[in-house]
Amino acid sequence: MSDSTPLTLNGFAQTLVRLGIATEEQATAGLAEAAEIGMDLDEEFEDTEELTFLVGECGLGFQTPEKVDGDLEEGYAELLTEAAACSGGSVVVDDVALVRVEHEDGEADEYLHFRRNGRSIWHRTEHLSDSTRYMDWNTAMEALGDVVPGNDDPRAFWQLDEDSYDAWWLLLTPEQAEGLEEFGLPMAVDLGNQVRDGMPSAEPETPEWYMEDDRLHASEESRRGLDAWLAPMDAALDRWRSAHLPDDFPFDYSLDSLTALERLVLDRFDGLAALEAAGQDEFFEGAVRYVGQTALRLWPCRWTYRHSDDDSSPFTNEPLIRSNTPGGFGGGFSPDFVLRTLVKRRTNRGMRERMETVGEGVEDYRKALRARTRGR
Repeated sequence: MSDSTPLTLNGFAQTLVRLGIATEEQATAGLAEAAEIGMDLDEEFEDTEELTFLVGECGLGFQTPEKVDGDLEEGYAELLTEAAACSGGSVVVDDVALVRVEHEDGEADEYLHFRRNGRSIWHRTEHLSDSTRYMDWNTAMEALGDVVPGNDDPRAFWQLDEDSYDAWWLLLTPEQAEGLEEFGLPMAVDLGNQVRDGMPSAEPETPEWYMEDDRLHASEESRRGLDAWLAPMDAALDRWRSAHLPDDFPFDYSLDSLTALERLVLDRFDGLAALEAAGQDEFFEGAVRYVGQTALRLWPCRWTYRHSDDDSSPFTNEPLIRSNTPGGFGGGFSPDFVLRTLVKRRTNRGMRERMETVGEGVEDYRKALRARTRGR
């Protein structure tokens, strides 16, 4: 429902100024551009989306194109640079590139890479063809979220039009977004930020770097959850070994030791009902710890933890293993989940496959780094 401001170009310009989105000078310049192409500044529109082009005429915001005019890589660079400019300088984007990784089987993966305030960010992309001018829409939206200022800045990117293709976007406070919605704009989508500025002090690409970076991004509850899990690790595994494992168990964090562990788990639990009946079972918790610690010795990875107040949210409020790679490369698993799946399916095939995604993520990242270096 619109407020009392008329749904005209003049009315929209007044609203932008009143909400502190545009200056008087920007609004005046935008209206002058609209008048020059023959627009009636006082004509009332039933569809407010016909007004949003004025944002561009005022030199504000950015537009998400249905397809780019030329080179796809340049299209991503233009979009992210224009979006970052909305921050007023607090976010700077550079080194935008589409990185193609060729595999021995003839298949290829492609990643969007860019730097936000010096931090490298990667997203896997899927395009219709090598010559397409259509962006990967999911990747574009994720990348736009990455250039929202974040930290203590309350603003988010808001889509002013109902349809995302060729839509206009603004960086707005919650109050500004509410004001535009009251004016009559649909405000269909908003994108918040998941990237905090600040870089770890540890040596880049070391386990310490990734763990420190996790803490920079984690909530206080998540940090406490991870600390509570890691602090007793050695003592808990020693107790588990002496209390629950046979003397001949190969306690060496090898793949062979996982085979032995699988047999113990299956002998102890004949199905999920037995596992659930055991409740907080010390044997099962020790197995979770051992599987995770084994992964740490096989591949570059670390323990992570993400707290959530939503109990239905998958893979939250439990310790996870994550490959030491940027988020766009995947590579991780829940030791709890793989062991429960083992009990359910009575086979280790899924367990090994899930664990091996850690190494696959690391290898994919290394290939992408090599491809990016060759492409410079």
